[in-house]
Amino acid sequence: MKKLFCFTFLTFLQALFGQNPIEEILQEEFEKGRFNGSVLWSDNGEVFQFHKGFSNIQFEVEINDETRFPIASISKLFTSIAILQMMEKGKLDFNHSIDKYIADLPENSKNIQIQDLLIHHSGLANEPLKAVSEKFSLDEYIQNFVNKSEEEVVFNYNNVDFVLLSKLIENSTGKKFSMALEDIIFRPLNLNDTGFVDESEVIKNLAYGYHNYSFGEGEKDDSLFNDSRYISNYYGAGAIYSTLQDLHKFLFALKNNDLISEETKYQFLLKPQTDEFIDWLSGIPTIGFYYDEPKSVYRRSGSIDGFNSEIITNADFDKILIILCNTDTADLENLANKIYFKK
Repeated sequence: MKKLFCFTFLTFLQALFGQNPIEEILQEEFEKGRFNGSVLWSDNGEVFQFHKGFSNIQFEVEINDETRFPIASISKLFTSIAILQMMEKGKLDFNHSIDKYIADLPENSKNIQIQDLLIHHSGLANEPLKAVSEKFSLDEYIQNFVNKSEEEVVFNYNNVDFVLLSKLIENSTGKKFSMALEDIIFRPLNLNDTGFVDESEVIKNLAYGYHNYSFGEGEKDDSLFNDSRYISNYYGAGAIYSTLQDLHKFLFALKNNDLISEETKYQFLLKPQTDEFIDWLSGIPTIGFYYDEPKSVYRRSGSIDGFNSEIITNADFDKILIILCNTDTADLENLANKIYFKK
């Protein structure tokens, strides 16, 4: 790791004095008021990092290497990997219905299979705003917001699917969901700056979120508003926070098959599980990513009010882009494409 950080620092200095094209893109977006966050670019061992803006705007606390960002739906990638590892160990079977693992589900939801949840083909309805406007325990969330639509089952991106997977992991491990992921992923990889948002705790170096729903269409002086959702209610769907370095470690572990086998990686994580290209996600669902076939890359993004995040990687995990923001002022997919495909 010392070698990585040394190389990162040298690369940063080269960027500072050598007109790095990524820095030029980000500086331009920052000056327009359309970027506030952190970027990591890794290309066959060359690592570049860039931070611009404030983790706390009110007190002008600058973003740095230690800033922790809630990563929104990138949390789903962690949950998916935990499920895949448990499947490898024989603790779960994708072909089983979820009522084998979770009791007291609504009658019309009992026959949903695990894989249906992982690729959003469960038929479950989206959660209402109430699901994150007040605090709910995992059991309360499931009791209140698991509601299967009577319509034809089609792809429907929602958080309820992964909240159910969180409960499934709890029941299969006998541990609280956050502790289960600590044991399965965080601790083995030494992800010391990764954990779960808890509004009742002060979490060191955690960025504040700000939103105005402009997504690249706003101006520098547009007003921003503090985020107020209970992010913790998203559980395995969106409650994880992390840093650039920890996410890079996590993706590097996928490259090296440290968490799941190479066979599982190619059969589930990298292989499309349907033939349906989802336009707004720019890809076909795998278990964990969305495969952008025209560009031959894998995407994973997240957005909860001001917290917006983006990962793009190739199949070998040796060309990786990670963007973490605590405002929603950027058109993050467009920004990510400009950076990733410029090289």
